[in-house]
Amino acid sequence: MDANNKLLLAALLFLFPAALLAAGRFPYMFLYLLVLAPAIPYFRLRRSLARLKGAVTVSARTREVGQSFAVTYKIINADNSAFPYIELAGSGEGFRQEKQYLSLEPGEVKEVVREIFCRRRGIYSLDDLTVKTGDPFGFFQLEKPLASGGEVKVYPRIRHFPEIPLPAYQQMGDRTVPNAAFENYNLLAGLREWQDGDTVKRIHWKQSARQEQLIVKNYEKTAEAELTLFIDMYADSYRHDRNHCLEDLAVELAASLAYARLRDNLPLLVFSAAGISPPVRGRRFRDYEAIADHLIALAPVRTGSFFAGLRTQSYYLMPNTTLYLLTPSVGLKDADILLYLKRKGFSPVLFYLSLSGLSEDLGQIFGRLREAGIKVHVMQAQEGNGDR
Repeated sequence: MDANNKLLLAALLFLFPAALLAAGRFPYMFLYLLVLAPAIPYFRLRRSLARLKGAVTVSARTREVGQSFAVTYKIINADNSAFPYIELAGSGEGFRQEKQYLSLEPGEVKEVVREIFCRRRGIYSLDDLTVKTGDPFGFFQLEKPLASGGEVKVYPRIRHFPEIPLPAYQQMGDRTVPNAAFENYNLLAGLREWQDGDTVKRIHWKQSARQEQLIVKNYEKTAEAELTLFIDMYADSYRHDRNHCLEDLAVELAASLAYARLRDNLPLLVFSAAGISPPVRGRRFRDYEAIADHLIALAPVRTGSFFAGLRTQSYYLMPNTTLYLLTPSVGLKDADILLYLKRKGFSPVLFYLSLSGLSEDLGQIFGRLREAGIKVHVMQAQEGNGDR
């Protein structure tokens, strides 16, 4: 409660018992004046505020990191009374600057334009445009929401990484080939009896029960191999990432790889955090938007180990799958899991996200992985991006 309201309350507390005890015209006259003085402008201001209108327009509803967009707040005074002052209020992206005050004449229209720079990917909320106004003496203040701002989606930048060529066999389209490593598990070619070396994942259980012998599925052999992308979104991996540099690099790299992959209409499966969000699949370029919407909402909140979750998830993946692994944390036990995946027939490719140079221990771990035929890419994050 401000000083003016305290003064008004004190005057009422004094005049009300005085009018009851002393009676007479003057005490009651002063009491009525004291009550009506703020009441009349209050109801008049409420009536004028009811005729105040507004709108919020945005120059673009989708942007990329590093770009900006303009938000225009329009206030329309459809009343025949003036507003000595109006304060623009809100808690969204458009109101994180200094307070904005306006005055409005009868029938006047005013616009306030604010430019917002997209420092990080995500969903930028533009809360309702709300105005505050009050009487000249500051006895009361009224507030009214005028328009909803909605939201703006800010996607990560798409970058080209020439040092990361996609495997050659993944650029050959749907051409049929004889190599079993390129079987398309979405295209069933037929059934046959069990042979030594077949995996239990290929067993057709219903036909096996009918024929009382093991029957397995045969798949079409095509050169369109699936690429599976795993993004480390475990909180323990980002404990030292105070400015979100590694987190943003992981999302930007994932978006760039997904864009390049889907641009050629090749299949892609994206895992971010097992147990929190289901994997997202894309097969055509039109699927990129859904994957990008998934990526901009990611944050390191999952507890546990990225590589332990990766090993568990590998039980449900088809063999001969290329795995792109994006993580800022690798240890000796993690390297053992990568070697295990290599022995199981997967083709893991490690993308290590770093804020500084490699330590001696990491250099030895990566040397061991490369000797085993596992590709390792070290991706350097750029400091100074900061929060938006």
